[in-house]
Amino acid sequence: MRRNLRLEYLLVRAGSLVRAKAPTAASSGVDQNELRSLTKAHYEQFPFIAGGDERVALWHRRLSTVLPSSAIRQSKVLDVGCGSGDVAQSLAERGARVVAVDLTRLAVQRTRKSRDIRSVQCDALALPFRDDAFDHSLALGVLHHTPDCHAGLAEMVRVTRDTGTIIIGLYSKWTPYHFVYLATGRLRAHVPGERLHNAPPWVMALTRAFVTFQIRQRLDDRQLVNVLADQFWTPRASFHTPREIRRWSKRFGLVQVGRRWHPFYMNDFVFRVDKSRVR
Repeated sequence: MRRNLRLEYLLVRAGSLVRAKAPTAASSGVDQNELRSLTKAHYEQFPFIAGGDERVALWHRRLSTVLPSSAIRQSKVLDVGCGSGDVAQSLAERGARVVAVDLTRLAVQRTRKSRDIRSVQCDALALPFRDDAFDHSLALGVLHHTPDCHAGLAEMVRVTRDTGTIIIGLYSKWTPYHFVYLATGRLRAHVPGERLHNAPPWVMALTRAFVTFQIRQRLDDRQLVNVLADQFWTPRASFHTPREIRRWSKRFGLVQVGRRWHPFYMNDFVFRVDKSRVR
């Protein structure tokens, strides 16, 4: 059965290479390597927000119901796209042996400040780990920024052991955010991200209100600029329906055990790995 999963993974990777030059939501005619380079440069310039202890506590509360401390203590947990390291830190504080990976050097450096976390710079579509290396894995708000979200999930399945837990957070299709993202395409094409530092006060006020509602935390202007860059100027953003993700999960032998809807923009999916069900 493991050979079948590996074959499925290789087929997904081969298919993603064929589709690499297809137009995307944020770019057209850009292949995987170019898109990877653009994404890396973007998040080196506009790193994801660092919320400190308050943000770590938020992730502790959000994840403790689906990954209780009793399930992760001394377990190997992979955090794909670690960003500021807040998710990884929340897991490490509850006893998990965390490996945090990210495409950017800056994110890895930030996460390495914690002695309890091992950080690795790598591509989410080519994780440098053996099959079944982790007990659980997470990618929260990450895979939709990769050239091929489906291939990214395939990699997570490959490195997560049978009966483990996989949690992914993905932008949701046909939401208010999706429509705003589509409507602002022309703006992104003509206004470089660097000009976000001079955004009008009303734009910053709207962004602050939305972010405060979502994360229950007030950010300074510098971090708000990074939020705008992440939400609207990212080189790649894909949007997915729950039905689409269910099709993927069945293909990879994943059993959906939970879903959390974030109003206006995304879903978190919780899966139990059952590789005997791989199709």
